[in-house]
Amino acid sequence: MIKCAIIDDEQPAIDVIQFYIDRMSRLQLADLELTGTATNPLTGLDMIKEQKPDVVFLDIQMDEMSGLEVMRIISPETKVVFCTAFSEFAVQSYDLEAVDYLMKPVEFERFVKAVQRVAVSLSAPLLPIHNIVVKDYVFVKTENKGRMIKIDFNDIDYIEGLRNYVTFYQANRKIIAHYTMKEVEDLLPADQFMRVHRSYIVAVKKISEIRGGELILKTTPVRIPVSNHYREDFLIRTGNK
Repeated sequence: MIKCAIIDDEQPAIDVIQFYIDRMSRLQLADLELTGTATNPLTGLDMIKEQKPDVVFLDIQMDEMSGLEVMRIISPETKVVFCTAFSEFAVQSYDLEAVDYLMKPVEFERFVKAVQRVAVSLSAPLLPIHNIVVKDYVFVKTENKGRMIKIDFNDIDYIEGLRNYVTFYQANRKIIAHYTMKEVEDLLPADQFMRVHRSYIVAVKKISEIRGGELILKTTPVRIPVSNHYREDFLIRTGNK
């Protein structure tokens, strides 16, 4: 088992890495355990000292102390993978012998490769990258009892929710299914889809433009609103903050 910790001053960024750790375990790609998270690097240092994780996924630019400073303090036995929106610290991170350097927004496939490097450095078991098969579809239950429809993730433009039903919108059709928005979020890969509003989830790769508080998609004239509640998470995930 590889014990993991996350230090990042943005909670949405922590949520993404936590989701990836859980996803790798569910897919049986690696035996990962999240031992703790911290949004304050000083609190994070105490957490590392107490829990002694095998690897820390560490942000670089934080107010109280930079990730580079944190790495200089912790034991070299604890591996470090930097997760940052800034490329200019890459050379310094490798001088400090960080295992990897991930650029935000972090994609799942790239995260898997970073974990593989951590596993090699720890002599821990991990499935070879070429054996990894990530499911790219989902079967959803429709209004008709006993009927389920296969939806390929690549075909989804956006999802709109209304009470206990959601509508999957594709270029040439729409599918109404009996789910809550939270249930749909759990079904979809977090590296490909984002909740941007109480009533909307969008496919990240279908976004062509951010215009004010709305998203313009490549495949439909419909404009998707980004609510204030989800705005900060959206900006962090897309590397605009």
